[in-house]
Amino acid sequence: MQRISEVERPGLAVRAFYKIGERLFGKVPTTERVIAHRVPLMLGIGGLWGSIEWFGTVERTLRELLQVHVAELRGSAY
Repeated sequence: MQRISEVERPGLAVRAFYKIGERLFGKVPTTERVIAHRVPLMLGIGGLWGSIEWFGTVERTLRELLQVHVAELRGSAY
């Protein structure tokens, strides 16, 4: 299977999202590196996740548990 390469020279918006991902997770998540090829998509998904994270009504620990469970159901390592 062919791998998707990382963005060689990320722009300002991509670098900002990388910093946010690094601050939240300790390193830049793979999903961010993949969608960095499409900046409008990255901005849209980032806005969605940001609104869920900061304005959501589900407790943080429950939300994290749900994310792990969904990843497990889909067979994803992340």
